Amino acid sequence: MSDPAVENKPKISDQEHELEIVAFNEFQKADYASCLQTLLKLQKTQDANPKVVHNRAVAEFYLSDLRKYEQFRKTMVQITELVGEIQHSVEVKQPELAAAYVNQAMILYHFRQPLAALKIMMAVMGHFEQLDDYLLRKAGIFTVHLLLDTNQPRKANVLLGMLQTRLSIRVQEILNPDDEEEKVVDNESRKDISEIQFEEFRKEFRLILIRSNLLNGKKHFTIPCEETSEYSILKGHQYYLGNDYQMAAKELSKRFVNEPNKVPSHGEDQNTCLANNMGLIHFAVKHYALAARFFQQALLFDQSATEKVEGSPLYCVGATKRPEILYNHGITLLHLQKPKEAFECLLVVLNSYHNNPRLWLRLAECCIMAHQQMQKEQMKNVTTVLQHRKHLQKRPFNCEEESAAIPSTSLEFASLCLRNAVTLIDYHTKEMTRQLEATSKPASWDKVYEGVPCSPSQPLKPASLEKLRIATLSAYSYVQLCLGEYTMALKYAQETLTIEDLPETHQTLASMYCAEALIMMDRIPEALVYLDPKRMQDFKGEDFTTRGSPNWSMNTLEAAQSVMHYNLAVTLFTMGDYEKGKICMSACTHPVVVPHLKMLKMYYELVFGNVEKVKMMARYDAGNLV
Repeated sequence: MSDPAVENKPKISDQEHELEIVAFNEFQKADYASCLQTLLKLQKTQDANPKVVHNRAVAEFYLSDLRKYEQFRKTMVQITELVGEIQHSVEVKQPELAAAYVNQAMILYHFRQPLAALKIMMAVMGHFEQLDDYLLRKAGIFTVHLLLDTNQPRKANVLLGMLQTRLSIRVQEILNPDDEEEKVVDNESRKDISEIQFEEFRKEFRLILIRSNLLNGKKHFTIPCEETSEYSILKGHQYYLGNDYQMAAKELSKRFVNEPNKVPSHGEDQNTCLANNMGLIHFAVKHYALAARFFQQALLFDQSATEKVEGSPLYCVGATKRPEILYNHGITLLHLQKPKEAFECLLVVLNSYHNNPRLWLRLAECCIMAHQQMQKEQMKNVTTVLQHRKHLQKRPFNCEEESAAIPSTSLEFASLCLRNAVTLIDYHTKEMTRQLEATSKPASWDKVYEGVPCSPSQPLKPASLEKLRIATLSAYSYVQLCLGEYTMALKYAQETLTIEDLPETHQTLASMYCAEALIMMDRIPEALVYLDPKRMQDFKGEDFTTRGSPNWSMNTLEAAQSVMHYNLAVTLFTMGDYEKGKICMSACTHPVVVPHLKMLKMYYELVFGNVEKVKMMARYDAGNLV
């Protein structure tokens, strides 16, 4: 409710002011029925006063045990006039009605619209000095919470500093577990709340302050040693940021002294949070199977905790963490080489975070991995058929024509995903450039730029956005090659090569994609430029080693050079320049190209009519097939 001490625009009598104070005190005592009756008396003479209308709506909402939120939302919209989706900045025209804006933001937050809620709250914080202490405590902490949830810790840290100054909060005392007898806020600044309410505010401020410190990279500070789930989760997060994953897991495995936080009582489920965090710890140490198991447990906990939302209080409505957990689970399954299962998880997340370019790239990677696995399976089938000497009808690997509009692990849908990712990256690049130019000048705390919002993952900074662009363009070029769209493949591969400080691995891939596209377009002389081994003479090779994985065969510079020489030899053979091609073959020394090299040598001998030599080579390598 609004504090009656704040000046009202409509003139009220002393008797009406007394009724306001009585209603406020009754609300503070949680006597919502009496509070509503008092407000009804007041409304008889102040029915046009929006503040009275607001307070009555709040009292009725609390009297319904926070269950009639639709009716409450309609009243807040009527007062604030913020109708529909909030896409642009909000203006609070009447600061005395700030409480209505805060309540509407609360509703949006619980309906999983944190960005819309934040726009309202930032407008409210624009009247920071005009807000009374009672409202500022709630609105300030809520705004900090929204900023941290939307990955804007720097703004949150500044706002916390402003709250500390305005409310006379001494940080060292609030983080000290042994300060029960010490005053943290002077009596004058908290005369409007009871000791119990102040203690609740103090606890909430302490938790949000610790969380802000952690998300701002402050790893080395003391967290109170309280054996409760809240502080253990924060302590585990501190160990996690310090790369001490064993202690982080140990902290989350403690037996807590407090009752477990449940959705019906707290609006969130403790077991869901713990299981998800344990999954993140195991993911960090590359124990992907264990991580996936914890994420599955988190999904089960979340489903059990939120399956009965209808008719529940407002704070239970948006309690589910399913999209965020599915995102984590999908990425983990992708690392486990399970693209179809990962695709199903990430597709659900897309409904909530469709503006995330990283998510579109991950979906495309699922499709690419599924395609490559299908290729390997088909090759196995080819081998099996040849061993039994049966006739095999030739079919291209990508022979199934599917609509890109239908979500499936197809290359057509991968192309759509990558097109969306490129579009979003181009848009965010322009926006980032504009914001960085603006932030080069002194600006207010709420104008601090913290990167491209990319929830549920971390915001994109200039370096991470450039890495995402490189990965997306490389994947897009590969997919277009597989689909036979050689002009588009060439375009995106050439665009990749224009990027400054391009990693050696992506330089190699983009060069080979350009060459393959040109060859398929019958522009072979142009392809030779991209296959020139001199392009790799300044490579150091560290990039190939650091990106080494079971499915990345070019894990050394020697392997990459051998692959490039092999592709150049094939291209020269295609042009009929067999002598230069044979010289290039002699430079292919790495085992990764040996199987392909043998086939190329057979082709070379066949061209010159050495059939008997080819038969001998075939008997040596595959005697059971000849």
